[in-house]
Amino acid sequence: MNIIQKAIGLAVSLAIFYFVVTYQRRDPDGFLSAYRIGLTIALLCALGLLVPRVLAYADLVARTTKESRRITAPPQPHKLTAIDLQTGYLKARMVSPQSGLRCTRAERDWDYVCSYMPTPLQSKTRLAFGVIVDETRVLQTSRAVPEGTALPAPPRPQ
Repeated sequence: MNIIQKAIGLAVSLAIFYFVVTYQRRDPDGFLSAYRIGLTIALLCALGLLVPRVLAYADLVARTTKESRRITAPPQPHKLTAIDLQTGYLKARMVSPQSGLRCTRAERDWDYVCSYMPTPLQSKTRLAFGVIVDETRVLQTSRAVPEGTALPAPPRPQ
């Protein structure tokens, strides 16, 4: 089967070459348009052969990426949400309701980074601190630092 396909491809290539060479001698102006048509057909055939391979490669990359994420990202247990954390701090009166407490998911080390203004009427400097939580409570809190500076790393478990 593979030999037949190669033979057909060779025959078509020779036929196109013969047509282009003989047609150029007869009509040079018509040759240019026929030459363009031949090149266009060849280009479309080449693209037609490449498209399935490109799609297969894209599918392979997408599947590998999904599998990699599934393998490297361990399932996270249900943890307190940022809203629950903010509500807990406000109910416990750890920060003033006027302080503008905001908690967001941390990029690394801590589960959340919370920021607030300790004295909103006297200063415009916001402070931030890191928080590690479990399903129901706060496990660890960092010391407060000015917002935008690096948070201290949590102590390593022994």
